[in-house]
Amino acid sequence: MRPIVAKKADGTYNEPDERVRNTAQEGIYALDLIQRRSEILGTIFAGLSLGSVLLLAALGLAITYGLIGVINMAHGEFLMIGAYATYVVQNLVQHYAPAAFDWYPLFAVLVSFISAALVGIVLERLVLKHLYGRPLETLLTTFGISLILIQATRTIFGAQNVQVTPRG
Repeated sequence: MRPIVAKKADGTYNEPDERVRNTAQEGIYALDLIQRRSEILGTIFAGLSLGSVLLLAALGLAITYGLIGVINMAHGEFLMIGAYATYVVQNLVQHYAPAAFDWYPLFAVLVSFISAALVGIVLERLVLKHLYGRPLETLLTTFGISLILIQATRTIFGAQNVQVTPRG
């Protein structure tokens, strides 16, 4: 529609009929409005999605500190463990059961929760239970554990980010 409302080099319009030009211009405005609204909705959705992840992380920190008095600086790494567990499940399903690929998110959610919980239980049993009631020591210890988990992940999966495919 833009060529219809465009002008030639001599200043005349490509389309001589003014009604056609006006109708094309109205169509351009309507399409631009639809595009702007779609972009706004996409931005709102992305913001809510990111906000829900941050809320999940914040609630985990608050619950951990409220229940056992531990400031867990490795909390984000537990989210990372769940994300990499999802990546592993995705690759296993793609390789061994490609017909079930549309259903892998169900398996991945279960595996990610279990893997993060197992690492958390091991961390609590081996390290944190000896540090209850000492917030500074737990802060420093969990920060060190955070660095260890990050480096272990880089060693296993590489330094580049990996991609999880939503479905199909």
